[in-house]
Amino acid sequence: MHAIKKISFMLAWLFALNSHAQTNWSFDEVNTKSYSLYEQTAWKELLTYGKEAIAAHQDFKLLRLRMGYAAFMLGNYSEALGQYQAVLKNDSYNTTAHYYIWLSRKYLNQHDLADHELRFFSKEDLAKEKQNKIAFTNIGIEASLKTTDNTLRGNTNYEKLEISNRFGWNIHVTQAIALFNQNIYFVNIPRPGFPPPPITYRTSSINQVEYYNKLTLNMGRNWQLKGAYHYVNTPIDNNTFNNQTVFGALKYYSSYFDFQTSANFSTVSDSSISQFDAQVGIYPLGNLSLYSFSTAIIRNRPSGSAFNFRQILGVQIASKAWLEANITLGKFSDLFENDALYIYNQIDPNQFKGGLTGYISLSPASVLAIGYTLEQRKISNTTNTFIQHSITGGLSWKF
Repeated sequence: MHAIKKISFMLAWLFALNSHAQTNWSFDEVNTKSYSLYEQTAWKELLTYGKEAIAAHQDFKLLRLRMGYAAFMLGNYSEALGQYQAVLKNDSYNTTAHYYIWLSRKYLNQHDLADHELRFFSKEDLAKEKQNKIAFTNIGIEASLKTTDNTLRGNTNYEKLEISNRFGWNIHVTQAIALFNQNIYFVNIPRPGFPPPPITYRTSSINQVEYYNKLTLNMGRNWQLKGAYHYVNTPIDNNTFNNQTVFGALKYYSSYFDFQTSANFSTVSDSSISQFDAQVGIYPLGNLSLYSFSTAIIRNRPSGSAFNFRQILGVQIASKAWLEANITLGKFSDLFENDALYIYNQIDPNQFKGGLTGYISLSPASVLAIGYTLEQRKISNTTNTFIQHSITGGLSWKF
């Protein structure tokens, strides 16, 4: 019986090998069949056939253009990028390839990098897509309310306005102003006496003002250089801290993944802090139906070094809705996130941070975000912990 199975397997393998060998992989045959599949809108079959033809050493521009369009129509924008970039290797000014690379990058939420392709558009195409070299590209508002289960920590309010501009096809500037407000209550230790005097509290109001500026430079089709400055004015308890952060990053974009390495050098509450990140983004399906961002963080401060790991996992749950989960592992007192746009310069060290955010596309240009974050913190200079709940809402428009 074992010998029969072995013979059957060998016959099936030989038949498949013979069938493949008999396939006509001439240019005329591949060109004709791929065009026929294109005309039939048989996108999956066209992609499969095209890959087999390339493996058989039939690789030409029209085939790649058809495969790129097939991948784009299937919603696999990463695959489309790969096919259209292959076209540009031999035809660097191919307008069709540039157009669909631009669209694919936008659909992967890589809008700044997508603009690199606009310099290859004709004046008519730029007018049709309403694109100008100097323009507003994004505006967003964000607000959050943070509540705690500890009477010594008041509720927190945070508001942010963010505006992005394009200066030429490869230069992007993002600016933001933010306000942070919270009341901190301290216990006044009474002098000994009899009867014991009542415990009283004093209040310290934190009214923090922030300014953020980031410059992003496209260096070709796959690389970006970033630099940012974040200033935070923090008055607390008769003291005012002028916190400053300088950020720099280099980012590489492939088709199915991207990688960024970055560094922050900061002065926060009169302490010098440095932070180094390495982030990997993955798009396994070639779109935003499923995506992941993993970030390893090393922080150095006078009291020592620490390691944190941040994970974001997003999934599309409806045609215009996404759900994104995030978790930050490791304790921290000062942490910089999202290219130093967010600074956690808190009094109470974080023990845990995680949450969920929902995104709803209201139109092709606007997105509504609603998120919840849970944090476990430890009261400064004590062993007492408390829970902080945060509800955040945001609305952004892209132009």
